[in-house]
Amino acid sequence: MISTSGLTKFYDTHPAVRDVSLFVPAGETCALVGPNGAGKTTLLKMLAGLLRPSSGKIEVADIEVGAFPKRLHRIVGYVPDTFGLYDELTVRQFLEYFARAGGVAAARVAKRIDAVLGLTNLGSKRDAQVGALSRGMRQRLVIAKTLLNAPKVLLLDEPASGLDPHARMELRDLIKQLAALGTTLVVSSHILTELADFSTSVVIMERGRVVRSGRIDALVAQLAGGTPVRVVLLAEGPAARLAEDLGARGEVKGVKVTGATVDFTHTGAREGLAGLHRELVTAHAGVVSFYERHLTVEDVFLASGRREVS
Repeated sequence: MISTSGLTKFYDTHPAVRDVSLFVPAGETCALVGPNGAGKTTLLKMLAGLLRPSSGKIEVADIEVGAFPKRLHRIVGYVPDTFGLYDELTVRQFLEYFARAGGVAAARVAKRIDAVLGLTNLGSKRDAQVGALSRGMRQRLVIAKTLLNAPKVLLLDEPASGLDPHARMELRDLIKQLAALGTTLVVSSHILTELADFSTSVVIMERGRVVRSGRIDALVAQLAGGTPVRVVLLAEGPAARLAEDLGARGEVKGVKVTGATVDFTHTGAREGLAGLHRELVTAHAGVVSFYERHLTVEDVFLASGRREVS
C-alpha cells in the first residue's frame, strides 16, 4: 500500500529524512516510532503529498506521490499534530463545510456526516459549538473531518499529544475500529506505550534514518530466538542466585536481573522449558511466578539500541 525508495529530504543543508526505503502493506496499523526530531513528521508530510522530497520515490496504492496529487488526496487522509478549528461553527456546520470543500456529493453529505460522527462517537455533539469541545473531542473531530472522504490510508502525527488518559483510551479504540474496517494506518509517536496495543508493524526512526522496520510478530520472533520467560521472586537475593543458576545452563541465554525479577530466553523445546520450571521451583525458594513473556514493540525498539523519549 505504501512504499518508498531512497527517500530524502533536506532543509537547507540539514537532512531531516535520509535514504528511507520502506513498505507498509494494506491493512497494517504501522507504528512510526522515534524521539523528537527523528524525522517522523517530515516523513508523514511527504507520504501525504504535502511536502516534496529532495530525492527518492513514494507510491501509495500504486499512485506516485507528486505525479497525481488529486488522485492521492482522494485516498489519503492526514491528521497533523497541531490543528486549527473554526470555533464559532457547530460540529455539523464544520463537517458540512469540509465535506463540500472535499468534493463529497451534495446528496451524500448528510449520510457521510452521520457515518463519521458515529465512528468517532461525536453524535451527541452534532449541534455543539466546536469551541466548547474538550481537547479529546476536538481531536476526534479532526479525525472525523479527515474521514469524510473515506480514505484508504490514514496518517496520524502524534495523535495522543495533550490528551488525558480517558481521551487516549477513546483514541486507541477509534484506531482499532478504523483498522477493523480495513484502513491502512501510520501512527507516529515518541511514546511507545501509546502504540503497543494496536500496532501490527513498526518503523523505528532516529536522526532521519530507519533503523528497523517490519511486522511486529516477525521482528519479535527474530529478536527472541527462543521463548522469552520471566520469573518473579519474593526478594532480590534469591533472584540473583536463580540468575546465576540459569547462566550456567546451555539452553538459556540473555539472563537479565531487575530487582526481584529475572528475564531470560529459553532456546530448547517446550518440554524442556516445563522441566526447567519444575527444577527452579524446587531448587530456589521464593518463586512467585514463572511465565512466558510476550515481547512487544517496546522490546523491538530497545533491541535497536534506542531509547524511548517521553
